[in-house]
Amino acid sequence: MDKTSWSVETKKIFNGILLFSLSWIAYGIFDPIDSLVSGVDTLASFSGRSNATGAAGSTLSNFVNLLLVGIGAGYIMVIIGLKKLGDILEEADKKPVASLRTAFILALIAVALDILPLIPGIIGDILYLIAVILMLVAYGKLKKSATFAGSAGASTLFVAMILIIVGWGVDLIPLLGDWVEGILTIIAYIMTLSGWKKIKNAA
Repeated sequence: MDKTSWSVETKKIFNGILLFSLSWIAYGIFDPIDSLVSGVDTLASFSGRSNATGAAGSTLSNFVNLLLVGIGAGYIMVIIGLKKLGDILEEADKKPVASLRTAFILALIAVALDILPLIPGIIGDILYLIAVILMLVAYGKLKKSATFAGSAGASTLFVAMILIIVGWGVDLIPLLGDWVEGILTIIAYIMTLSGWKKIKNAA
C-alpha cells in the first residue's frame, strides 16, 4: 500500500466528515431560528409589510442555505475519497470500503429528502438507518481486517454507529427520547471524527 496515497485520501475523507458534521450542528441551531424569522415575515405580509426582518433575515436565510451546501459538499468529499481509498487497498478491504461509499451515498440522499418540503420525513429516516447499518457492517469487517491499517479507527467508528442506532431506538421513548438521542448523536459524531483521525494517521 502506498503510504502517501493513504494519507492523501484519508485526509480528504476526514475533512469531508469534519465539514458536514460542523455544518449539520450549525444547521440544527440556525435553521429553527430562520424558520421563526420567516414566520415573522409571513405574518407581517398580512398587514401589508414586506420583509419585516430586513437585511438580518435575508442574511440568516443565506447563511442557512450556505450550511446546506456545506453538508452536501462534505458528503461528496467523503464519497469521492472512499472511491479513491478503495483503489489503493488490499483486495479483502475493497468490498467493505465500497459498502461504506454506498452507505454515504444513501445518507446524502436521506439528508436531501429530509430537507426537501412535501416529502414525509420517515422516508429519509429509513434511508439513513439503512445507511448506518451498512456502515456498522462495513466498519465491523474493517476492524477485524489484518490488512486494513486503520483497524483501530474502524473499531471506534463501529461503536459510533451502534450509538446512532441505539439513539434511534431511544427516540421512541416519550419526553426523554429526543434528549437522549441528541446526546448519543453528539457523542457518535465526536467518535466518528476521532475514528477517521485514527485512520488518517495510520499507515
